[in-house]
Amino acid sequence: MWITIDVEEVTDMNFNVLWNNNPQIDYEKELDFFVEVTKNKNTTAFVLGSFAKKYPQIIKKLSQNVEIASHGFYHKLIYKESFEEWKMEISDAKKYLEDLIGKEVKGYRSPSWSLPFDKKYYQALFDCGYSYSSSYFPMKNYMYGNSINKTMPFKIYVDGGVIEERPIPKNIIPFGGGFYLRVLPLWILKLMFKKTKNPVLYIHPYELLDKNLIKFFWNNANKNLDYFLAFIHNGNTKNKLKKIIDEIY
Repeated sequence: MWITIDVEEVTDMNFNVLWNNNPQIDYEKELDFFVEVTKNKNTTAFVLGSFAKKYPQIIKKLSQNVEIASHGFYHKLIYKESFEEWKMEISDAKKYLEDLIGKEVKGYRSPSWSLPFDKKYYQALFDCGYSYSSSYFPMKNYMYGNSINKTMPFKIYVDGGVIEERPIPKNIIPFGGGFYLRVLPLWILKLMFKKTKNPVLYIHPYELLDKNLIKFFWNNANKNLDYFLAFIHNGNTKNKLKKIIDEIY
């Protein structure tokens, strides 16, 4: 199992959540928990450049135990950006993270799985020095994803080399993290992970809070459909993560 975390602030999400205030979250505490429960496991943190710039010491500490990869610099939907703007951002994010942690950054995950399945984007990743991506979501929805059902790692050959793409697994639905990890019952998640040949789990720091997410953010945002999609959950996600790792890894 590959355990991953997208390190970003809760206000970075691309759901149309209308924030009144910036919720106060101890990100270091939640990332310390992530490190503790994933110790000696195959683990990667996809770090947003803007987060690293705001909390450099947290990322330096995290890099001592977890592979640091790039989540871009800003959490923008790529298909809403110009290609050149996006390419500059992924280059800047890689350089900033490498200068910060003193290690090579090899991987990239697009914000909200929004990387278009187009060879020129993978060429750009290669040209910027990345060797792999985990940006392919094998189901199409209103915000992101792909209609082609690719669920196993595959290679994209570009001029000068190759980029490996590591998709999110799917068993009828993509179940490995985010909304699906929060909502699906634990027994279903464990069954799906056991049946998957290439399991990938992903989570966000704010999902590790020991709180009812909907109630915690209730006074910080206007209530709309996206608000409930962003925070609805079935059971404590932190406990789900720990039990999945303990029983499946």
